[in-house]
Amino acid sequence: MSQRFFEQVQHAALYAKARPNAPPQLAERIINFLREKFQGELELCLDVGCGNGQCSGIFASSFRKVLATDISPAQIEVAKTLEYPQNIEFQVSPAENSPAENGSAQLVVACVAAHWFDLPAFLKDVDRVLCKNGVVALTSFFLPIVVHATKSNELNAELKRFYFEILGPYWGSGIRHLENEYADFSIPYAETLRDEVWSDEEPYTLARLAVDLESWSGYQNMCRDKGESAGREVLQEYISRCLASLGTTDDPAKVELKLQRKYFLLMGRKQ
Repeated sequence: MSQRFFEQVQHAALYAKARPNAPPQLAERIINFLREKFQGELELCLDVGCGNGQCSGIFASSFRKVLATDISPAQIEVAKTLEYPQNIEFQVSPAENSPAENGSAQLVVACVAAHWFDLPAFLKDVDRVLCKNGVVALTSFFLPIVVHATKSNELNAELKRFYFEILGPYWGSGIRHLENEYADFSIPYAETLRDEVWSDEEPYTLARLAVDLESWSGYQNMCRDKGESAGREVLQEYISRCLASLGTTDDPAKVELKLQRKYFLLMGRKQ
């Protein structure tokens, strides 16, 4: 059974503000794998569980059309307000029942999404929509890596504490697939490949990182259970602990650091 955690318009808007766009090198790696055996025109990329389109844009220049779908009307509503290439079409649709026609897609991608799907049902629909030698790519990242000149270890320890100790009880069961980097996922094709792609280091502030944490479904689930004030309290505690690790009382908006993400990747080719 699929799991749904990004339904409210307010959460969808925060998701758009906080979540990173997938790196272009991720699309390059996936398309290179596709091109090893598919030589025709790239007509359709189906981006399933697209959220606000964080992964949709990186495929727009390579395909005639990107069909980006999400089960959340709020996510699609927000996506349509953002600036994307004109060949991206956003539609509300469950992952397990795409509006794409049989055999029409050269690529089906699920970025930071497949761990919430009913995976057997999703992969059955993938097989329906993929053309011969088409590729399905499941990719995500787990925790970002905090990069700092002197305090990387301390800041990463605080991020793990927030994730595991503070939000641990509030994550949906699908989160375990992120934690093991989709190691328990399999694609029922003869040719599959696991790989990883690293994003570039991206400049951040501590305040911006805190906004990222607000967009996490575990944090949102906690706020629904215990109230917004409880969420604000644990978020402020996280910021205070990071400031203490850095030995500063500066405004979090002025505390500079960098983030890097490892996108783990599982691909399969339809024969």
